[in-house]
Amino acid sequence: MPTGTGKTETMLATMVSAMCTRVMVIVPTDALRTQVGLKFFSLGILKDPCSVLLAANVLRPVVGTLEKRPTAVEEVNELFSQCNVIVTTSALAGKCSQEVQTRMAELCSHLFIDEAHHAAAPTWHAFKSISKALKRHILQFTATPFREDGAPLDGEIVYVYPLRQAQREGYFRPIRFSSVYSFNDARADRDIAAKVIEELHADATGLHVAMARVSTQVRAAQVLAIYQAFGQFNPVMLHSGMTKSDAQAARSQLDQRQSRIVVCVDMLGEGFDMPELKIAAFHDLRKSLAVTLQLAGRFTRSRHDLGDPVFIANIADVNLREELRTLYTQDPDWNLLLPNMSETAIGQELEAQRFMSGFDKQLDDIPVSEIRPAASMVAYRTHCVRWNPAEYSKAFPGLAEGEEIHPVLNEREGTLIIIAAKKQGVAWIAVPAVEGLVWELCIAVWDKEQSLLFVHGSTNTGNYASFARALCGDDVELIRAPAVFRALAGINRLMLMNVSLDEQFGRQVRYTARMGPDVGARLTDTTLGTTTKAVLAGFGFERGGPASIGVGKKGRVWATLRLKVNEFAAWCKHVGAKLIDDAIDPEEILRGTLIPRLVDARPASVPVGVDWPVELLDLVESATKISFVHTVQEHLTNVSIEVRDFDSTGPIVLRVFSESREVQVRLNFVMRGNAADFEFVYEGAATATIHRGDDYDLCAYLTDHPPTIWFADGSKLEGNTHVELRAAAQLYSRDRLEVLDWTGIDITRESQREERRPDSVQYRTIAHIKAENRHEIVFDDDGAGEAADIVGISLDSQTQPRLITVDLYHCKYSGGDKPGARIDDMYVVCGQAQRSVMWLHNKERRTDLFAHLLKRDADRVEGSRPTRFEIGSKDRLAQIRDLSRICAVTLRVYIVQPGLSKSGAADHQLAVLGVTDRFLSETYQIPLKVYCG
Repeated sequence: MPTGTGKTETMLATMVSAMCTRVMVIVPTDALRTQVGLKFFSLGILKDPCSVLLAANVLRPVVGTLEKRPTAVEEVNELFSQCNVIVTTSALAGKCSQEVQTRMAELCSHLFIDEAHHAAAPTWHAFKSISKALKRHILQFTATPFREDGAPLDGEIVYVYPLRQAQREGYFRPIRFSSVYSFNDARADRDIAAKVIEELHADATGLHVAMARVSTQVRAAQVLAIYQAFGQFNPVMLHSGMTKSDAQAARSQLDQRQSRIVVCVDMLGEGFDMPELKIAAFHDLRKSLAVTLQLAGRFTRSRHDLGDPVFIANIADVNLREELRTLYTQDPDWNLLLPNMSETAIGQELEAQRFMSGFDKQLDDIPVSEIRPAASMVAYRTHCVRWNPAEYSKAFPGLAEGEEIHPVLNEREGTLIIIAAKKQGVAWIAVPAVEGLVWELCIAVWDKEQSLLFVHGSTNTGNYASFARALCGDDVELIRAPAVFRALAGINRLMLMNVSLDEQFGRQVRYTARMGPDVGARLTDTTLGTTTKAVLAGFGFERGGPASIGVGKKGRVWATLRLKVNEFAAWCKHVGAKLIDDAIDPEEILRGTLIPRLVDARPASVPVGVDWPVELLDLVESATKISFVHTVQEHLTNVSIEVRDFDSTGPIVLRVFSESREVQVRLNFVMRGNAADFEFVYEGAATATIHRGDDYDLCAYLTDHPPTIWFADGSKLEGNTHVELRAAAQLYSRDRLEVLDWTGIDITRESQREERRPDSVQYRTIAHIKAENRHEIVFDDDGAGEAADIVGISLDSQTQPRLITVDLYHCKYSGGDKPGARIDDMYVVCGQAQRSVMWLHNKERRTDLFAHLLKRDADRVEGSRPTRFEIGSKDRLAQIRDLSRICAVTLRVYIVQPGLSKSGAADHQLAVLGVTDRFLSETYQIPLKVYCG
C-alpha cells in the first residue's frame, strides 16, 4: 500500500475484524512507535464520529509502548498481560534475549510489522523467525514488495492497493517533474537549488516546504552552503550525525515556517509527518524503488489548502538501478511511470511467487526463492507416463544420526528440490570425531514433453542413477558421450578453453588435459580419430549474445551461470532439446571449432580493424581516460584506436588518437627463452598514459591486456594468440548491394564536417536517411571516438516501447573519382563495421552507447560549435538512454561506400564484405546492409 493510503488504519481494521487476542506491532523508529501507538489507542477513523463501521459502545484497546528492554520473562508477563496491543521498535525487540523474545511471541496471537521493507535487518529477521516457529500470524505492511537492498520480501502477498488506484481515488495530488541537464556535478547542484528557490517563489499558498536530498553528511554540508548563498528561505540541515539539540532547533524552524528548505541525508525518516513537504530536490538520486515509492507518497498526499508536488533532478548522467532509471528521464510523467513501475515490480514478484508457491512444505530458514544453483546437470531419457517424486527417499537410505533430508516439491512445474545435511569426513584422517555436516543441494526437473529428467547436484561428484531410477523408473538412460556433446551445437564461433582426452594405447589409457587459449590445437582430425573426448568446455555466441558451455563424457553439462530455480529449469530444457536431436552430429560440431594458436610472427593477412581490450569494454566509457601529454586528457568517448597500414607484411602499428593528439604503438613478437611472446612499444617519440582506476603506461597496459586485431580473412589476433576460421566465408552477394544516387557528390570527400558540406558522402547519406522518415534520432557522430559516422535510432512504440533499434552507418570516401574494384576502399569501413559489436558487449555498454552520443554532443555544444543532432534532441535521446535499461536494444549495421561498384565489384571486395557479414551474424545476429555506387 502506498505511503499515505492508510496502512495503520488497515492494521486497526484487521485487528478488530479478526478479533485478535493480543497484537505486537514492530516499527523501525522511535517516532513511528509513538505515532502508531496513539493511532491504536484512538482506533483512528474507526472511532470517528462520522464512522458507521463500529458501534458507539465498542471499547478502545489497551495499548502499551515498549520503550525499555525487558531483561526477564516476568517483566514481559507483567506488561503483556495488561495490554491488547504492544508497540515497540525492531532495535529494542531484537536486543532482547532469546528467552524474552520467545515469551513475547508466546503471549501474542499476531505480529504486525510496519514498513516491512526494513525487515532484512538481522534484528527483524531473528524476532520474526521465533514468531514463525510458534506458528503465530504474521502480517507485514509496506509500500513495496522489495527490501531496501532490492531483494524480495518473504511471505505471501495477500493484498495490494495499487498506486494508480490511490491516485484515481484522490489520495495523491499529481506530480510535476522539473529537470536540469548538466554533466558537471557542481553546476547541477547550483541549477537544482535555483529551481527550488524559483518553485518556492511561485507557490501561491506560501506553505510549501522543499526537501533537498543528498547521499552523505559531507554532501549535506556542501549543498546547504549552496542554498545559503542564495540568502533566501533560511535553509536548515537534518541528519543523524547532528546533535539532538541542533536537530530539534532545525525541526522547530521548519514547524514554525521560519525555514522552508531542509537539506537531509537520504530521506526524512518514517514518522516525519509534514504534509507541507511539496518540493523534492534530488541532488543525489534515490537508489531504491522501495524508498522512492514511499517518498512519492509522502510528497503527494492531498490537502485542500496545498498545491501540487514537484520533483527536481539532474537527468544528464543517471546511474541507478534499472527500475528507477525511467523515473529520471527528461520531463517524465511520474503520474504514469510510478504506478506502472509499482505495478510492474509487484506483478513480477507475484509471478515469481506463483512459481515458488507451487512448492509444498517450504523451509522457513532456506527460502526456495533465494536458492541459486549453478548451471550444471546430467540428463536422463525417461519412458514413464508420470514421474514419482515421492519415491526420492529410495535414493537416500540409512541416514546416520544428525543427518537430515528436506524435500520440497513443485508438482505443477515438475521440479523437486532436495536439501540434505550429510556427515562428511576429511581426507587427512579417518576419525569420526572430525566429521562434520555438509549441506548439499539436489534439484530434479522432469520435462514431460521431451521425456527427459535433469538432475543437478551441488557437489558435481555424485552418482545420480539411483535417484533418477527412484523418480522415473528403472529404465532411465543417462545421456553420455557421444550424444552429450550435442550440447555444443548452436554455439557459434566456439573456442575451447578446456580439452581433456582419453588416448588408447593397447589396453592402457592415457588421460591428458589442457587449459588455455591454445587447447583447440589438440583437436586435429588425426587426434579425433584416435582419442575419446573426456571434457570439452569453451565460449562462443548463442541466440545473439555471449555463451559458455562445458560437457563431460559421463554426461555432465554446465555453463558459467548462477540461476534462480525457474531459470535453471528453463536452461535445462533448452540444452535438453539439443541432446535428443538426432540430426545433430557431435563430430561435425567439433570440426567447426575455432582453434587458437600461439604465433611468433604476424599473420600473412591484411589487418582491417582493432577493438579496445575487453577489460575496457567491461566498464562505461567515462571510467577510462587517455593522457597524450600532461595537459591533454580525453575520455575514451573521444578516443579511437585503428590500424595504420593495410598490408599483409611489415609491422602491425596501431593509431590511438583524439581530435587533436595521436600516439602510435607497434606490436612486436619476441622470444622469452624458448617461448613465443609479444609486447607493445611506441612507434616514435609520442607516449601516452591510460587512467582506469590507476595510471598505466599505454604500451604496458596493452601488453597486459592486448586489443583484438581483425584481419581480412576473418581471423583475429590477441597479443600472439591467432584464431583462424575453420571454413572460409562466402562472398557477399552482389544482388544484396544497394545503389544510392551520388549525383552532385564528390565521392572522394567523406565527412560533411561541422559546416555540413552538401557535396560530401556523409551529407548525402544523411539526406537519404531523413527521406526514409523512420528514425526519431539522426546523429552525426563523425570524428575520433565515433560509434559510427551516422547513428539512427528508432523505437517500436511511442507509448509502450519494448525494442530500441540503433542503425550504425559507417561511411568511407572513394579512393578514386569513379566506383571501382579498389580493395583499400573496403578495409577500413569493414573494420569499423565489425567493431560495432562492442556496443552489445554487455547490458551496461548498450546504455553507454546513448550516453556516448549525449556526451559527444555536449562537448561540441559547450565549445560553441554546432549540435550533432540532425533529427531529434538531447532531451529525447536522454529519454531513450534511460529506456534502454528496460527495453531490448538491437543493432543494424550499414556500410556506405560509393567507391564500390555494384556492377564491377571484384571478388576480393565481396570476400571482405562476406567475412564482415558472417562475423556480425554469427556473434550478435546483426544484419548488414551495403550502399554502393
